[in-house]
Amino acid sequence: MFRQSARAASAVVGTGTPSSCTESAFDAALTTAGNGGGTITFNCGAAAHTLQFTVAKFVNLGDVTIDGGGRIILAAGNNERHFFAGPVTFRLRNITLRQGDSLVNGGAIEASGGQVSLESVRLLDNRSAVAGGAIYCYDATLTIDGSQIDGNSAPTGGAIYNDGCAVTIRNSSFADNRATAAVNGRGGAVDNAQPGRITIRSSRFSTNNALDGGALYNAGGASADLAGVTLDENTGGYGGAIENSGVITITDSLLDRNSVTGSGGGLWNVSGSALLERSTVSGNTAFEGGGISTYGTSLEMRQVNLVGNMATAPGGGGTNGGGLHHLGGVVFVTDATISGNVA
Repeated sequence: MFRQSARAASAVVGTGTPSSCTESAFDAALTTAGNGGGTITFNCGAAAHTLQFTVAKFVNLGDVTIDGGGRIILAAGNNERHFFAGPVTFRLRNITLRQGDSLVNGGAIEASGGQVSLESVRLLDNRSAVAGGAIYCYDATLTIDGSQIDGNSAPTGGAIYNDGCAVTIRNSSFADNRATAAVNGRGGAVDNAQPGRITIRSSRFSTNNALDGGALYNAGGASADLAGVTLDENTGGYGGAIENSGVITITDSLLDRNSVTGSGGGLWNVSGSALLERSTVSGNTAFEGGGISTYGTSLEMRQVNLVGNMATAPGGGGTNGGGLHHLGGVVFVTDATISGNVA
């Protein structure tokens, strides 16, 4: 006896007019696609269309792909996120998720135990009352490619809170995201908590803000690998671009014009291990360690340009580290340019 495998069940939302693209039509399509592992597309007319959700959608029955064709905006709000994704494969393509407003984790998406991928997706102006303004990821795999993640906020992890996931980000931009908590407000764009693993390639993080790690907070027990990444004009209390207490590698990257009121305008490396290679840390400002501040930790720099940074602490006599402020631990420097820094 042979068992016939289930066929992918695709579904279309709408019949060609904006008025046909309703939440109930989407719910019906999600049920069809979820039961068969299919793809949801939209037929809402030629113009961009906003579809309003009143309740969060659960993706946990089967694998689902949602393709907005570049014209669909899914709006949430009223204390609801857009999606909860369980132990399935969930793909979003060519679509915008905006104004999610979760009372718990994940303003737009909470992912738990599955595989989530975003391709050419915009996550805009979402909010969580706890963690992960746009995405909260727990014990899953998250891949983001060619996407725009702007204007999201949460007490910690302004855009993404990584709680034990393997996260890969490629060719994407993060701007104006905020971790809002006055205490433990970590990662204006990304809070990579223990034991999270994050890989970032060819992406940009600009004008994000947090108390700890204006763009990225990498916790003790977590790991981060950045290559070809620009982190510019991020702000905060400590670590204008990055605060690191875990293990981080930064290659072929630029940390530029970030600023903090405390330590580490570009990087605050505290009780962690950091390697910078073929990278530039320039034009950053901090009270101590305009470019980099390192404390009780390991820092290695290879072929690094540490130039034009400023420490603003008064009466320092040049000891507050315009370029590098070293407060213990070990520092290895090979073939670096350190010039034009002011303290």
